[in-house]
Amino acid sequence: MFKKKKTIVVEKRTVDAVPFVIPEISIEDENNYKKNRFVSPIFGTKAKDEIVIPNPTVRQGDYDLQYDTFRTKPKLSNEEKKKRYGSEYHEFDMVKGSNLNEALSSQERKPKKAKVQEEPTQLYVDFEESVIPVSNEEAPKTKITDFFETEKRMEPQKVVQEPTTPKVEYIPKKEKQKPLGDYVLPSVDLLQKPIVKKTQDTDWIQAQIDILNRTFVEFGIGGSVYTFTKGPTVTRYEISLESGVNVKKVTNISDNIKMALAAKEIRIEAPIPGKSTVGIEVPNMVPEIVHFYDIVNNEEFKNSHDPLTIALGLDIDGLGVYTSIAKMPHGLVAGATGSGKSVCINTILMSLLFQYTPDQLKLMLIDPKMVELSSYNELPHLLTPVITDAKIATAGLKWAVEEMENRFVQFSQERVRDITSFNQKILREGNTNIMPYIVIIVDELADLMMVASSSVEEAIMRLTQKARACGMHLIIATQRPSTDVVKGTIKSNIPTRIAFSVSSYIDSMTIIDSAGADKLLGRGDMLFAESGQPQIRVQGAYISDKEIHNVNEFIRSQRNCEYSFTQDNLVKKIASSDNYDDLVDEVARYVVIQGECSINKISKEFRIGFNRAQKIVEILADMGIVSDNLGSKARSVLVNTEELEDLLS
Repeated sequence: MFKKKKTIVVEKRTVDAVPFVIPEISIEDENNYKKNRFVSPIFGTKAKDEIVIPNPTVRQGDYDLQYDTFRTKPKLSNEEKKKRYGSEYHEFDMVKGSNLNEALSSQERKPKKAKVQEEPTQLYVDFEESVIPVSNEEAPKTKITDFFETEKRMEPQKVVQEPTTPKVEYIPKKEKQKPLGDYVLPSVDLLQKPIVKKTQDTDWIQAQIDILNRTFVEFGIGGSVYTFTKGPTVTRYEISLESGVNVKKVTNISDNIKMALAAKEIRIEAPIPGKSTVGIEVPNMVPEIVHFYDIVNNEEFKNSHDPLTIALGLDIDGLGVYTSIAKMPHGLVAGATGSGKSVCINTILMSLLFQYTPDQLKLMLIDPKMVELSSYNELPHLLTPVITDAKIATAGLKWAVEEMENRFVQFSQERVRDITSFNQKILREGNTNIMPYIVIIVDELADLMMVASSSVEEAIMRLTQKARACGMHLIIATQRPSTDVVKGTIKSNIPTRIAFSVSSYIDSMTIIDSAGADKLLGRGDMLFAESGQPQIRVQGAYISDKEIHNVNEFIRSQRNCEYSFTQDNLVKKIASSDNYDDLVDEVARYVVIQGECSINKISKEFRIGFNRAQKIVEILADMGIVSDNLGSKARSVLVNTEELEDLLS
């Protein structure tokens, strides 16, 4: 057992040996007083004992006149306000009556300012990669400021600008025409030529660099801005870290960097693929539009030897981004509403129409939204009119599967392995009827999956697995990138992904299997992940509805549309082939002779079960021979004997 200590109780206070005296501070002691070094309880001795006051906004003049443009001078009293306007707070009433007359008269009395010639809207900017060494020891900050000062001195004082509304020519120039038989490819002259205007946000970039360097010092991260690259919508700052600094230290303070830069969104690449630096992508103060004209009017696009080359936009270095659908071989485009998916689909279609004739390329466009792809109707490149019904779209995908199987049968007979070898053999034999490429574009996959999920998923899965060799390619777009729409069986054979701005991290993982799409800015800002290549950030090209109309009208003026099949016949054919029954022909002739269609009569006449008779009647309804279900009444017959024989044949 432990013994308790005795508590000593003090009953009387002992007398101090030396009495307590408050020392007096003399003037000499005040002059010699030195403040101790500030030690922060959180950051230690690295914190600065300074009070930082941001630059306050300076307001000058009468505050009332800044918010009330029609108040009289001098300021009226409350009684005068009541007498003139009927209320002391006439500013909050609707501007009408005497108030309106006074406001208009005050505007007329104001002296008119001299008109300044406004610069036209900026459509495209040439970007140059600027590499500036900025390190703590080797290159001081004065080098950056010297660079910016030299850039300012090199800027021209006046910019000669072209007119804002260039003339659109429907007939391309002779030197740019590519005659292929009786068909002439469209020229880039059908597009509106953008106005080039160079801007230098040197002061803003310098301020961003200083903020980043200061943030790294405050959080004790050894590193600084090494270079920067200004792109169309974002500027990438490359951070060079000191030896031994963990890369995760930069990613862990992403929210602090975002707050310090006062940016809407930032994206951190740690590290940049192929480099030993960390990239921080910050939105530009003024985003710039990338015009489709500048992407197409490029030697890299014109002289490309890859089949089905398309132009997407500009990367962060200001270089054109081009890819081949044949190398994709299939693509998935996903993003939230208004992020730029439909414009991307239009740029893909325009890129193909600028290069291929109707004999070389065929298109199947599926547009459940009915308005996005309607401008491409009656083009000679279309296999069928633009499909807007989900059931017809399902039948169209099944037709594509059947066409794929037929092409493989032809390849087997000719002993070739793909469409390129087949066309080369056909040309060597002197035959000009080559096998065209087929590109199928689905603008909204979610609607198709809601109507017929199993059949659509099966058709897409078969096309993505086998259709590459026979020259058939599929591009799917959706605004709901969830796992019930973009299933794993669909994603497994679509290696190329284009991700636009999405609302959550989960959607980004669904599209590109990594984060990043939730940090995009929208309006064409995308992440392009090609098969086997690291994802890159691209600003998508913009093409207007007027330019699309000009190109389509030029194509329609040369050749009429020649559809391979109509949508009604397609649905009837698919319905009869999928649900074929041996008794369909006999039952069809029986109901036409009888003039009515009853399931009970068919069951008794042909001695079959009720379920089989009902299935045969539904097949006849899909084929258009009998009407739909009318309740308890018998179905009516819609065709005569001659029309029936044509359908059955």
